[in-house]
Amino acid sequence: MRFRATSQCLSLALAVALFQPVAGTAAGQTKDAKEQVEAAAQYERGLIFFQQGAYKEAEQAFRQAEKKDEKNLEYQLATADTYIRLHKPDDAIKRYSKIYKKDPTHVRALAGMAASYSEMQHYRDATQMWMRYLTLDLSPTQRDEAQRALRTSQQLFAERYEIAENPAGGAANAATAQQERQWGMEFSQQITASGIPRMPDRRVSDYVQSLCDRLVPVAKGFPPQYEMTVLDSPVVNAQTTPGFIFVYRGLLETVTTEAELVGVLAHEMGHTIAHHSGKAVTKSVQNQQTLTRLQTSQGGVSKFLAGLLAIGNPLGELAFSREQEAQADRLGIHIAYDAGYDPRALASLFQKFESMAPSSRKAWDRMTRTHPFSLDRLNAVNDYVPLLPERNLTTSSPDFDRMKAQLRALPPPPEPVPMPAPAPAPAPSGGGMSGAGAVIPFTVDNAPFAGEMPASWNARKSESGTTIFEGQQGTEAYQATVEMEIAPKVNLRGQSLTDVGQIMVRGLSGKPQASVEPPEPRGDGMRRALAIRATYALQADRGLVAVRHISIVLEYPEHFVILSYFGPTQLFDRYMPVFQQMGDAFRYTGR
Repeated sequence: MRFRATSQCLSLALAVALFQPVAGTAAGQTKDAKEQVEAAAQYERGLIFFQQGAYKEAEQAFRQAEKKDEKNLEYQLATADTYIRLHKPDDAIKRYSKIYKKDPTHVRALAGMAASYSEMQHYRDATQMWMRYLTLDLSPTQRDEAQRALRTSQQLFAERYEIAENPAGGAANAATAQQERQWGMEFSQQITASGIPRMPDRRVSDYVQSLCDRLVPVAKGFPPQYEMTVLDSPVVNAQTTPGFIFVYRGLLETVTTEAELVGVLAHEMGHTIAHHSGKAVTKSVQNQQTLTRLQTSQGGVSKFLAGLLAIGNPLGELAFSREQEAQADRLGIHIAYDAGYDPRALASLFQKFESMAPSSRKAWDRMTRTHPFSLDRLNAVNDYVPLLPERNLTTSSPDFDRMKAQLRALPPPPEPVPMPAPAPAPAPSGGGMSGAGAVIPFTVDNAPFAGEMPASWNARKSESGTTIFEGQQGTEAYQATVEMEIAPKVNLRGQSLTDVGQIMVRGLSGKPQASVEPPEPRGDGMRRALAIRATYALQADRGLVAVRHISIVLEYPEHFVILSYFGPTQLFDRYMPVFQQMGDAFRYTGR
């Protein structure tokens, strides 16, 4: 009987639930119909105000209509249109975007978004929206108006791109113009001291000088007073520092059009215009100041983080990040375009590199280390260039052809000598962390990571698949080693950061005369990093050698990364600045 009684109660509850909404719906329909009538009246009232130019009153009427009938798209669009007239593009785009997300083919929403972006001076976004709008089924009048709006938007984008790029903005830059110029002079002196000869043929140098002279006036923010030098080196590279441009013969021999050469030079100028080096050294100083604060803190977490910074913080920033490389690409595109050159040549240069067989990339070694290429950058350039107005652009010239002929007639360049890379700019204040000196960037294949290594070191793959960074064989630096292992989580069958740390401990404990400290999982409770310290012995030519070892285990969304620093005990402290600099430069590039 209990089951039957329970069933009856349930049936009664269901009957009550069904009865009440029916009565409520009837009442609701009456109420909704009344509000819809009132909303329509407010909307008509708003239209009158709008036609009279009384946009503030129109806004109030349209918003009242929205409140009474919030599902009516016409009322939302009317309010958004009024916001455009009231110079409130942020409010307008919220309404247009809401409609656009539900229906990407909504004509008025797309046009409204384009107009909003133009009002916000986001001319790149406006151009993209007008292009998208023109793919819709439009009337002849709508298409003509949209094409005129697109041309206007493209022209404003070309003329005022610096508003969106804001080269002086973004990351902090505490370096003064005088300090940046001093850095450029010091690098020039390093070039001279390195023994790299100058180009002996004046005609080649004069050609490159004339090319730079065309770019500098349109490179907004690049120092108008500068020195250009062509170096007689087979290395494929070009570099700029504040006030100086260096072009290597290997680059001149590699490019196949004048526009390709312009693309490289313009990209380099972009780094200087955006003060990327000054921002990098400012970040370094900020890291040092953070370290000082953490070291003086009494908190356990702070002490642990200070220890990470002291031995090399793997979460530090790369000198030229992927974002900075992308910004230099965009600035370079505008410089080349403003000088009358086809900026798509930069993409063709990327394509040339990507299509080369691995065995033929040796000549590009320096260029790819200082400017890591990728298909993403190639695609980004190809997507960006069509946003500029169409115009006749130069690809090559007879002067370029003559320069190439003169190069072919010259004797081969001397064997390359070790080249300096731009050292960090003078610290804006408070000095900076000691480091490894000249460095070259690297990226990681098939994983979202990048970093830097000393320019005089080598990188190789070990049999186990890790990457080994070490000094040149036969030098003292050969004994100092950094090992990088990147392990996809999918291959580790759900193991945690603690599990990975224990694996590291077991591996180190198996070495001769090993002494391994327990892993130090700290932080804000997320346990994102572990520090493992150890000493052990390794067999060398003259017997066992005592080794100091520090591993940092880091957890990222899809990877674990282990950075290990080790070397003979008597040399470890001496190479700590090198380890620190490599740790600071290592960074995650994913999202």
